[in-house]
Amino acid sequence: MRGEHKLKGGFDFQFDDILNFFPGFFGGSYTFRSLASFNGGRPSGTNEQYQQNFAGPNTTGAETNPNIQEYSFFVQDEWRLRSDLTLNAGVRYDLMKTQQPPVRNPDADLAAAGIDTSRLDADTNNWGPRIGLAWSPVGRKYVVRGGWGLFYGRTPSIMLGTAHSNNGINIVSLIFRGDTVPTYPNTFSSIPTVGTLTTPSIFYIDQDFANPRLMQASAGFEWELLPQTTLAVNYLFVDGQQLPRSIDRNLGTLGQRTLTEAGTGRTFTYHTFGSDRPFRNFQRVIAFESTAESRYNGMTFELNRRFSGGLQARAAYTLGRVEDTVPDATAVVPGNAGDDLKYASNPADFDADRTDGNNDQRHRFVLSGIYSTDQWASGFEGALGTLLRRWTLSAIVTAQSGQPYTARVGNVDLNNDGNTRNDIAPGTSRNEFRLPGMVTFDPRVSRDIPFGGRQRLTLIVEAFNLFNDDVWSSTDSAFYSVAGSTLTPNPAFGTVLTSVNERVIQLAVKFSF
Repeated sequence: MRGEHKLKGGFDFQFDDILNFFPGFFGGSYTFRSLASFNGGRPSGTNEQYQQNFAGPNTTGAETNPNIQEYSFFVQDEWRLRSDLTLNAGVRYDLMKTQQPPVRNPDADLAAAGIDTSRLDADTNNWGPRIGLAWSPVGRKYVVRGGWGLFYGRTPSIMLGTAHSNNGINIVSLIFRGDTVPTYPNTFSSIPTVGTLTTPSIFYIDQDFANPRLMQASAGFEWELLPQTTLAVNYLFVDGQQLPRSIDRNLGTLGQRTLTEAGTGRTFTYHTFGSDRPFRNFQRVIAFESTAESRYNGMTFELNRRFSGGLQARAAYTLGRVEDTVPDATAVVPGNAGDDLKYASNPADFDADRTDGNNDQRHRFVLSGIYSTDQWASGFEGALGTLLRRWTLSAIVTAQSGQPYTARVGNVDLNNDGNTRNDIAPGTSRNEFRLPGMVTFDPRVSRDIPFGGRQRLTLIVEAFNLFNDDVWSSTDSAFYSVAGSTLTPNPAFGTVLTSVNERVIQLAVKFSF
């Protein structure tokens, strides 16, 4: 501390040694198409097979070590410019180093395209300046705050670890048919000389990959309306750049196809990819890129009443919007329905998906309160006063608009990108539709029973979604069924299918000492 300045600095070192073990299909997978084959234990009929994965020769196989080292430093100055005005300014530096993938796939097509499965460059320019102001005029009952800063996020190890193991070399996958198939439940203990190699999907880290960067700005105003009662209005802006995503780069020439809606004859032009894929020895060649973007704007109005007369209450309304281009760091299993759904719909044009994000919550209202009976019960004497004291009643009411969802075409690959889950229904846009809104009521009643000095028992009964209101989480999202180039509308589109967060009531006893 010196004069009107308060300086501080610090550092944060984190070392994460990771043992990643993912032996998918190492125990074998049997596919039967008839009960007779199943009973015989050998999948040898039509369209029947046995598949097993093995550790590649001279590799660590399913075991990888994507170890992470993180180094962070910061310095900050809190400067009281005037008695009613404070400035905070500082800078932070973040460095995340991940162990390089040890295996380089030698495929000639990959090399010609500059793809190196063993490359992972550290992002070394993560400087984050921050500044904030707080102004509280003397004699006034309000305070104004504002701030701006750059922040850097971590890259999840599930993404980096996948690039270590799914390189087409660490794992050897073989399919067996006919007489080469073992009898269930037998498996091969080592790589046999028979079997057909599968065409693998591989992952690599883009040479320009960087950690997520967020620019955040906020401004707020808080005013004391009445004693113990304040009104706050706050605005928050967050701009996300360099956000991670998985994207298949083994796509053919971009073209177009025409689709016709049954019944109306309407036609749609839809993007499609040719069969001239550049990497002939692979199914998908999936890049981990930092090319996704997001933006959030939110305004919150909050009314607070601090404890007075036994009551504390808060009411808050947030109007916000998330807009993005489909960021995601967890799409790591090709062919998995949930993971394939996370891919951008058009790898050639990310802006085609620039709209409301999956987490967009346009309207949200929360009313909460706590009431203690002690002050009210002080007007009663004897057994009645004892009975009425030490009760606490509280509740939370939440009301919010529904989140968005996208119209699809079922399990059909309209654009020939090898993914049947990420195509958007023609004539619609991503996240164009909304789930129904929800309202929930969560009450709580507790009673303190003191004994033995500072010791006490607290009896609690509480409920979540007491009235069991529907909290819809999914709908029938198939807008069309597809046959060739004909689109047939699905009359069940938009039908709600599942609800979550059903009513829960619980009892508890807490002992404090």
